[in-house]
Amino acid sequence: MKYPVLAALAVAVASLHAADAPKAAAAPTPPPAKTVKPLTPDQVKQAWTMLGFSIASQSPMPQVNSQLELTDEEIELFLAGVRQAMRGEKPKFNPAELGEGADAMFQERVNAKAGKWGKQNEEFLAKIDADKSVTKTASGLRYKILAPGSAVKPTKESTVKCRYEGKLVDGKVFDSTKTRNNEPTEFPLSGVIPAWTEGVQLIGVGGKIVLYCPSAIAYGDQGQGPIPGKSVLEFEVELVEISKAK
Repeated sequence: MKYPVLAALAVAVASLHAADAPKAAAAPTPPPAKTVKPLTPDQVKQAWTMLGFSIASQSPMPQVNSQLELTDEEIELFLAGVRQAMRGEKPKFNPAELGEGADAMFQERVNAKAGKWGKQNEEFLAKIDADKSVTKTASGLRYKILAPGSAVKPTKESTVKCRYEGKLVDGKVFDSTKTRNNEPTEFPLSGVIPAWTEGVQLIGVGGKIVLYCPSAIAYGDQGQGPIPGKSVLEFEVELVEISKAK
């Protein structure tokens, strides 16, 4: 984050030094300080909301909500605890009295979600396996080639650029290059989930493929970020470039 006041002060100090220096060694005239338009009252509120969103989205909070499936009332109670912590206040109850009871309640909620989620993923794979246009490999990867692309294909040692969109079995998009101006992402095929390492090698440049990835060749039992454990993932991938090949 930039601090305009400090930047302006630095420019002023530089100008004073330049004035004191001999004429022959005069420093170039510094550019004028940039004028920043003040925020409107509504934009001030938006800025605070943006700060909270940025911090919370990079914290474990989204995963907590995903694992426990909090209701609106439970989210408000959760945020009440966050506010107390931010203000340096202490809870108005004795946390020690909750202890094992709270742990058991949270674990029960997590187990219930995991059971329901596991069944939903199994049903999704069964539906995919009934689709005759989908191919299954020895690893368990299911795929459907939408466009084969060029004859030259990447290897597992290749670095590639791809556009993609990743979804959970409930249709929720957890990652997409569309949210980043659809700019392709570059990565080594040896450094991604096994389903991608295997699947992207099946198409050439300009090719498109849909990958159905069981958790064993994706993010496993633990999951990652917004992806719950034991998740089957669906990706639509376009291979834009093979930027390095062995």
